[in-house]
Amino acid sequence: MDCGTCESAPATPVEAPEPVNVQLTITDKARAMLGDAFGDTEGQSLLVGVLSGGCSGYMYDLQIIEGSEPDCQTLDIEGIHVQVPNASSHLLDGIEIDYVDRLMGGGFRINNPNAGSTCGCGESFG
Repeated sequence: MDCGTCESAPATPVEAPEPVNVQLTITDKARAMLGDAFGDTEGQSLLVGVLSGGCSGYMYDLQIIEGSEPDCQTLDIEGIHVQVPNASSHLLDGIEIDYVDRLMGGGFRINNPNAGSTCGCGESFG
């Protein structure tokens, strides 16, 4: 926004990283939990994305969706349909999706070899 009283700085171009062909794995336990979540419904996928935020810079975003999302890579990992947005593919290449049991309930955990730092909760990385 230019108020007209200050010198405006030129716009800084933001370059989006080139998409990479994502390779990921899903552990047996996570695959079983996803199979239960999908049930008998056809056409569902696991959307694996990244959101800005969390204590380390990025947060994982896992959603079960119907159909397909635009500008996503679609993978079939041993019968589980997975979609990864091209915009975050460079952050998610090589991840392993796991399911861990915890005292206060279980949850999915992402093991990411690309993460420079991770949060203790396992839901945030940088």
